[in-house]
Amino acid sequence: MNNLALLDTDLLEPILQDIVALIGLHHTMKLVHAYGGVRLYVPVQPLDDEHYLVRLIGAAAAKKLQAMYGGEPHFDIPKAERALRAVRDNEIRAKRPHTSVRLLALEYRLTERQIRTICGELEDDRQVGLF
Repeated sequence: MNNLALLDTDLLEPILQDIVALIGLHHTMKLVHAYGGVRLYVPVQPLDDEHYLVRLIGAAAAKKLQAMYGGEPHFDIPKAERALRAVRDNEIRAKRPHTSVRLLALEYRLTERQIRTICGELEDDRQVGLF
């Protein structure tokens, strides 16, 4: 994600909100990008510099995560799709006055129709014939 400052943490799942409060948004989103949609296990034993969590989020954040969740059974890290989609859509709307629908569709790997819908430029043509 390009700009974490645009992410509304209220759109994150409760477990991610708890992790944000513990280690910060930047480190939480690193976890989401690496483990979103799968289970994560945080061990109880001390973490060395080569541990995957230390390499991913740094020793200080890993130790905080370990203090809170260490030794618990695996827990799911959500993908934060709703919050990330909201950021993406806001970015698209901000770029739209200066960028073509086609280029935005290519950049965000969406259809042109999706770009128009996000930007509010598309009428629902399924209902036009109803009236």
